[in-house]
Amino acid sequence: MFDKDYFKNYKEQSFKWLFWSSVVRKYTNKESKILELGCTYGYLFKHLKGYKNLFGIDISKHAINVAKTLNQKATFETQDVQDLKFPKNNFDLILAIDVLEHLPNPKKGIQEISKVLKPNGILIISTPNPDSYSHKIKKKQWFAYKDPTHISIHNKEYWLNLLKTNNFRIKKTTTIDLFDYPYLNKIARLLNLILYRIKSPFIKNMGDNSVIIAQLNPERRSN
Repeated sequence: MFDKDYFKNYKEQSFKWLFWSSVVRKYTNKESKILELGCTYGYLFKHLKGYKNLFGIDISKHAINVAKTLNQKATFETQDVQDLKFPKNNFDLILAIDVLEHLPNPKKGIQEISKVLKPNGILIISTPNPDSYSHKIKKKQWFAYKDPTHISIHNKEYWLNLLKTNNFRIKKTTTIDLFDYPYLNKIARLLNLILYRIKSPFIKNMGDNSVIIAQLNPERRSN
């Protein structure tokens, strides 16, 4: 399913990865172990120069093969988020950017993440926001429905509850992205780009994607 053809329109969008790299730096240092889930071609790691422990996984063998050619300083593996092959308590920070909506079993995915994240480790997720203004106007034409692999689209409350039941403490919730705004689309896209470039693309409630930053409590986790 996630072969070369699936990624034919995939673009690097450096402004996006520059932003996410700035978020990673806020919660880590260059010795921290970072895991990106659904890393595709590993573009994020190009913007984390000096970081020594970068790991990326993707279910797509094609994506991982390309990632390995673009960044030899990171470790890339073909893995399923719902069945992670890493030791417990292994990572300081895990990112899931545009990933959870692809999972048949998000609950299992979050459970796996909680196992391999260190106590007090940080999880950053971004996933389509069905409460966005764009969805309310465009309905079935909303961007998230155009990808048939988006099989787990849920509102923010769903993700918050799932995280809390898996022993995460919520540090921040917000929304980002105006790229699918139904009116004055060119102006909205330009504004979107500007907000990313100043590293502040947050839009209260109405953005196309929900962002949640959570911290794993140090107490014993749920199974």
